[in-house]
Amino acid sequence: MRIKCSRHTNASTIIRFIAENHAPEIPDFTGGIDQISVRYEEKKSLIYCGIGTAEQCTPAILRSAVAKAAQAIQKLKRTIAACVVPDLPLNAPEIEKAIIEGMLLGSYCFSKYKTGRPVQLSSLELIGGISSPAILRKYRQIGEAVNYARDLVNENASVVTPAQLAREATKLTQGNTLSVTILDHQALRRNKLDLITAVGGGSASSPALIILEYRGGRRRNSTTAIVGKGVTFDSGGQNLKPTGSIETMRHDMAGAAAVLGLFAACRRIKPAVNLVGVIPAVHNAIGSRAFFPGDIYTSYSGTTVEIWSTDAEGRLILADAIAYCRENYHPDRIVDLATLTGGIVTALGDLVAGLFSNNDELALQLFAAGEKTGERLWRLPLYKEYSESLKGDLGDLRNLSKFKKGVASSITGAAFIKEFAGETPWAHLDIAGTAYNEGTARGVVPQFATGFGVRLLLEFLGV
Repeated sequence: MRIKCSRHTNASTIIRFIAENHAPEIPDFTGGIDQISVRYEEKKSLIYCGIGTAEQCTPAILRSAVAKAAQAIQKLKRTIAACVVPDLPLNAPEIEKAIIEGMLLGSYCFSKYKTGRPVQLSSLELIGGISSPAILRKYRQIGEAVNYARDLVNENASVVTPAQLAREATKLTQGNTLSVTILDHQALRRNKLDLITAVGGGSASSPALIILEYRGGRRRNSTTAIVGKGVTFDSGGQNLKPTGSIETMRHDMAGAAAVLGLFAACRRIKPAVNLVGVIPAVHNAIGSRAFFPGDIYTSYSGTTVEIWSTDAEGRLILADAIAYCRENYHPDRIVDLATLTGGIVTALGDLVAGLFSNNDELALQLFAAGEKTGERLWRLPLYKEYSESLKGDLGDLRNLSKFKKGVASSITGAAFIKEFAGETPWAHLDIAGTAYNEGTARGVVPQFATGFGVRLLLEFLGV
């Protein structure tokens, strides 16, 4: 999509934001939040977007309003539109970023397998906008990175295999901005990443550990590791998922998609940060070499793990990935994203992701970033009693707690991962509810894959 600022426009489709105090000038329109109306005046299509009171309008309200406008434009089958930048008590960059993100995220549609594809907006003018072309390009690249992550999650699991995730990471290295290291099945075994090989062993698609590096900051600057769960399809293994739970399990690699989206954005924006991206990629399948409930496996760190459910596999691959990253890349802080537990959906629904951390400062920074981007987080506790519930009888740890089935499942899942983070500042984001929207679209959140985490991480990193 081409985006530019201009003083005037010849576009026949124009978006205008209307606050409640100006709404009486427009018949049958109140200007309430998320209210939208299409009017036709003098050969022009005017899309009125309600934003409530101007004094209480936020970037989130603007993003949602523009997303609804974008969907109206698609129904009108227009390819060119203009948007009048509103005069609000927000700074201009915030307003223009919200408009661009709302347009790009709100118009997203995964139509690869549709015989009739929707008309896409190709050009947007910001009337009265003041941002430079470089800033506008940055905002556009952020939106495109989110949509790239969405595409990966929405794609067929038969297409997005562990090998395909490795190919996607390799594509991002073109241009020498990024580097990638891929540990294939044999390298995983040589390096004793036995939890990853156990989870991925039952599939014809071999597991892999994918490591991306981006060095945009000075050497003495801190390095942040972002780890994304990459289960390209989760059958549950020998603890097979039932009908009603298995159909959408291609989205179990949404954490990996967020990591790839983040690096896709950094590749183009080139921020002054140092990043390591780690993706343990597996297909948790039923097969002749699938791992067994009741067996004990040794992790990369040397800690042994009793398998009490092969459907609690995400924490296993994250444990190996985090331990390997700590020992070989020495990050100053680690953030992992994972569609880890159904329990977080019960607790927080699909509006907020769970936040767990061993470091208060890191947790506060992530929370603040989520409030700013609208990808909201809520912190839950990690008291020692939760860790004690994971102590094994025959091995060091068990991958399910000794609590009653389902009790504190999100917390004990995070507590398991925490054991492998050591003293490194670490945070875990359980995005099982927010990564995939099975309801109707709302604002910039589409139906199905949401791309949750990409904008959050960019904000957290100060990009």
